[in-house]
Amino acid sequence: MPHLVAVQLGSSGRGVIADVLDKLRSAGRELAGRFEGLIGWEELFAAATTHGLFGEHLLYVVDDADKLGPFPEKLEGWLEGKEASNVIVLVYGGKCSAFPKKLMGKITLVQGKDFPRGQRDRIKVIEELAADKGLKFTREAALLLEEWVEDFEELKGEIEKFALSGSAIVTADLVRELSKDEGARALYRLLDGMCTKDGRSVMLALRQLQDRMELLAVISALYNRLRLAAFLSSFGDKTLDALNAKFYQGKMAREAARHYSKSELWKCVAALGLLSAAEKMGLGRGWLGLELVLFELIRTQPPFSDQLLP
Repeated sequence: MPHLVAVQLGSSGRGVIADVLDKLRSAGRELAGRFEGLIGWEELFAAATTHGLFGEHLLYVVDDADKLGPFPEKLEGWLEGKEASNVIVLVYGGKCSAFPKKLMGKITLVQGKDFPRGQRDRIKVIEELAADKGLKFTREAALLLEEWVEDFEELKGEIEKFALSGSAIVTADLVRELSKDEGARALYRLLDGMCTKDGRSVMLALRQLQDRMELLAVISALYNRLRLAAFLSSFGDKTLDALNAKFYQGKMAREAARHYSKSELWKCVAALGLLSAAEKMGLGRGWLGLELVLFELIRTQPPFSDQLLP
């Protein structure tokens, strides 16, 4: 008779499954089979019971367990507690609703950890994970990483990078250097370089991005960042809240508003919009067109607005 372990993934991704399986293996259980949810409850129990005749302390995993549907009443008597010889791990993409309340005491429910939505709670999670690794984040570094990271498993991977860096203090510069892949890092250097009017950083980032990211994705990121600065320049800080800007986005928008006039920002935003449309119609000038738009704003060379479109 098996014991059931139901894993609700949440935003933590499949890393929680690896943790569950590691604990079960360390308890002496051996992986004996892996199934899809389409197998059905009866077939699953039959397979697990048949294999169990030839050995104890076996472990089975069912991916997409949501497809199994409600647990059949006729199988309730087959369930055992944690002391059972064999275990079936059921992997649910969302909430597990297959079992009636009366059976919840007979199964083990594992909830994957979610990365909170609120900024304060997300920062707290970052600081707690960092502390477990002997790290301390500066305020700006934590805010920057909070903006970049989407889920709990990704966050754990990023924290691991910092732990391997040999630095006990994680600064914003270290986050920019180590977080994300090279393409993403180059994109953030481009966005920051435009906001701080750093022509050299912009040029280097553009060269790196040409082989790593789609042009339209880069144009869209620049449009969103500079559009925020243009609104800020026109309507003040209240715009940041209205547009749900995160801390670091707001900080960079203020930098851009400090380096460029309102008219310059709106002119560049409009040019980026036209450039995006031209690229989608096959009429754009590729990376050169983007370079001309950006350096017209930075003014490290004469303006090229009249050369955006053929």
